[in-house]
Amino acid sequence: MVIGTGIDIIEISRIQKAIDRNGELFLRRGFTLSEQAYCQARHLSAIHYAGRFAAKEAAFKALGTGWAGKIRWVDVEV
Repeated sequence: MVIGTGIDIIEISRIQKAIDRNGELFLRRGFTLSEQAYCQARHLSAIHYAGRFAAKEAAFKALGTGWAGKIRWVDVEV
C-alpha cells in the first residue's frame, strides 16, 4: 500500500553548517546510531548525512506528517 510520495533535496553545505554549529545535538536528534556510524566512517561525511536527511524529509512528506508529526527523525532509518 502506498500512502504517498515524497521528494526532497538539500544543500550539503547546509548540513555541514548544522554539524559545525550544533555537533552532537544535531546528529543525535536527526540520525540513528547506525546512520551516524556509517556516515562517520565515510570520507566527507556531510555528503552522506545530507543524503539521509533528504531521504527522511521525503519520507515524512510521503507519510503526510511533516516535521510536526509524531514520528521522530530517529524513528526513520536510511
